[in-house]
Amino acid sequence: MRVPPILPHDPHTYHHLRWRARAWTVALAIPVALGIADMVVRMNSTDPLTHKGGAWTFFLTGLFCVFASIVLWFQWRRSFRARPHRLHTDESDWTWRGVPEMDEEPEGHLTLTGKQQSIPSRW
Repeated sequence: MRVPPILPHDPHTYHHLRWRARAWTVALAIPVALGIADMVVRMNSTDPLTHKGGAWTFFLTGLFCVFASIVLWFQWRRSFRARPHRLHTDESDWTWRGVPEMDEEPEGHLTLTGKQQSIPSRW
């Protein structure tokens, strides 16, 4: 089944897919945490059979981590592809990056003597 392409300007779809990816992350992290806790309890035991059970739990937790990483990779990738994209404007590069102050000419600054000095142009 192929997923229809997601519109790049639909914020509702993006938020929905992001929360879905977060829910998958939490849902898959719980069994991993339980497996790790079970391994720690079994490895702290003095019984050799319990240690073998801890090794089996380690193996199963590793397999589950491989499965979970594949599922989470697809979920987060889908969410990332649905991000709203900002359309290009006529603003400068620095304003586009969120630092509009860099577009202004540099002003003189006070030295330790208190005199104004001019700063050479950056570009």
